[in-house]
Amino acid sequence: MIKKIINSVADDKKDHVLLGMIWGYPLQLIGAILDIVLHASIFFIIFSGIGLLLVAGKEIIHDWYLGKGKPEWWDFVASAIPILFSVIVYMLVK
Repeated sequence: MIKKIINSVADDKKDHVLLGMIWGYPLQLIGAILDIVLHASIFFIIFSGIGLLLVAGKEIIHDWYLGKGKPEWWDFVASAIPILFSVIVYMLVK
């Protein structure tokens, strides 16, 4: 059943989820390390925001402004999902 659901998702959206993971997770890791080292609790959120800005920037600059792709709201949402999921988990654990 899960395989059927995953296969029904467009390949483009799967690529955007991977983009969100590739850009977001390393930034979130840096934020988490800074939070631990500096005894803070804001860097994870700040670096997650930077990740969201990067995926939004990809849609705005690369796709729309430069015309190298088709800017779509749902592409941004697909890219943001892994980043936002980690933020929700982080907030629940904190």
